[in-house]
Amino acid sequence: MTPMLYVLIFLATVLGFEAFVSFNSGRRSGGQAKARRRLQRLAAGLQGPDAIEESILRKRSSRSLAETLLAFLPRSKTLELRLYRAGVAMNTRSFAILSAGLAVGGWVVGWVFFGDPAKALLLLLLGALPYWQVGRMARKRMGKFEAQFPDALELLTRAMRAGHSLTAGLQMVGNEIPDPVGTEFSHIAEEVKLGQDIRQALAGLAYRINTPDLPFFITAISIQRETGGNLAEVLEKLGHIIRERFKLYGKVRALTAIGRASANLLAVWPVVMVAGLYAVNPGYVAPLWEDEQGHLMVYASTALVVAGFLIARRMAIIKV
Repeated sequence: MTPMLYVLIFLATVLGFEAFVSFNSGRRSGGQAKARRRLQRLAAGLQGPDAIEESILRKRSSRSLAETLLAFLPRSKTLELRLYRAGVAMNTRSFAILSAGLAVGGWVVGWVFFGDPAKALLLLLLGALPYWQVGRMARKRMGKFEAQFPDALELLTRAMRAGHSLTAGLQMVGNEIPDPVGTEFSHIAEEVKLGQDIRQALAGLAYRINTPDLPFFITAISIQRETGGNLAEVLEKLGHIIRERFKLYGKVRALTAIGRASANLLAVWPVVMVAGLYAVNPGYVAPLWEDEQGHLMVYASTALVVAGFLIARRMAIIKV
């Protein structure tokens, strides 16, 4: 190997270690207070689409090369929001450098092992692993927000019935409930204390958090601020409805478990069959990768299996 390959492998290793540390920094620190403060600082920079476009116009002349290249990627405008929803304390520039480093590093390692740079081009897909991981973490964190939201509404209702104001109740929820609900409600309370209108603070929350139950909460508070009414009673009923929806969602998942299992079996079974036949009689399945017609059969069967898996999974998804 040339010395440049050693350098590229070293850089890929360093970037991979940095990615692991960045994605797990909150867990390794062991302090929920640090994670909350970090997320609150990130939340202060996330505003509505109009504010984001205005900020981009102001900073367009001072963008770095990584940010300029990132602008050409699909969904690059929502990447910062996606990182926040995942709870990852990483800016878009570092994320772009990390993805590019993993892609180039994977290609270099594949070049070393395969001895042919063309055969290693498939390993460029390693650059998509951070984006996939961030998406998985964002879905997990938003699901945790939905699970904590009824408890937050119940605590907020009790605080208001005890005579506390809405802002004080939001702060109590932020102090008592862990991230992500606690972080978001605490941030709203701090914004209101600093003079921001409650409706603007809630609009920022709706932009940062993507859950189906949050708009009902924001609408209830907005209407109560304009027309008055018993907000505690409304929030209590809303929390009850959300809990009942979760119960129905659990029943639906139980009823569709067979469909999801069938989709997973459909995707895994061809690979298991080929591996079993190869273990019993390697010459029987050897034409799949030795003959040109075998290659076509592999490509066609892979496409059909993937299509069948996606259709079966789609049929098992029922929105509640």
